Amino acid sequence: MNIIFASYGNDNVALIKYVHNIGIKDVVVVYNDTGWAADGWLDNRVAAGENWVQSLGFDVVRIKSEGMRNLISRKKAFPRGGGGKYQFCTAELKKKPGLSWLDKNDPECEACVILGIRREESGNRRDHPEWIESSPHHGGRQLWCPLVRHTEAQRNALIKQTPMPLLGHRSKECYPCVNARRQEIALLDEQRIKLIGDIEAEAGINSKGNARVMFAPNRYGGAVGIHAVVDDCKRGQDDLLSSCSMGWCGA
Repeated sequence: MNIIFASYGNDNVALIKYVHNIGIKDVVVVYNDTGWAADGWLDNRVAAGENWVQSLGFDVVRIKSEGMRNLISRKKAFPRGGGGKYQFCTAELKKKPGLSWLDKNDPECEACVILGIRREESGNRRDHPEWIESSPHHGGRQLWCPLVRHTEAQRNALIKQTPMPLLGHRSKECYPCVNARRQEIALLDEQRIKLIGDIEAEAGINSKGNARVMFAPNRYGGAVGIHAVVDDCKRGQDDLLSSCSMGWCGA
């Protein structure tokens, strides 16, 4: 069995097409519902992607995590962007349910996990290997990343061979990602800003008397809370793209 964990962002669509083009069989494409997707992402982008994947003869599966809001409530903290100690969203919302599904459906660890990682994506992935015989992040299973050397132009050429539109942004399976660029945060819609503000209000303050907020104030000119952060991002310049190094989050 070959397993693709897909967010149905651009890199994942290109990966699925590449795998189909070279004749790989017995493919299962798994979407992990993080409970933090943008409105319409599941019903539109993911549903269209699943229909296309099935037309290729591949199987589709959806798995579900506890959701971002419940995770924040349980941890009594927001996950932080930029990696490090407090970036726990990938582990909790993607890796944990993904490994649980793998262990149930591939208990002997015979499957090959295929990911759409490209070295061009970010500094965290610039040296990512194409092949790992036993990936510690995937339960010791084989990991293959056939697009590691693909440029954006090569990726886009693969997408053009599919019915899936090329996106002008990253996957919105998590909206916003804790690693979102300032430009992405500046474009958040009012409904999502209100939701984040409500969660921040529910989270309250920590033992040091600081507000529990989604984005660290020291990264946004001291802005505290989503409304202030959005305002700061609308004034500031864009920053560098950051991404998780574990490979569970797709672009």
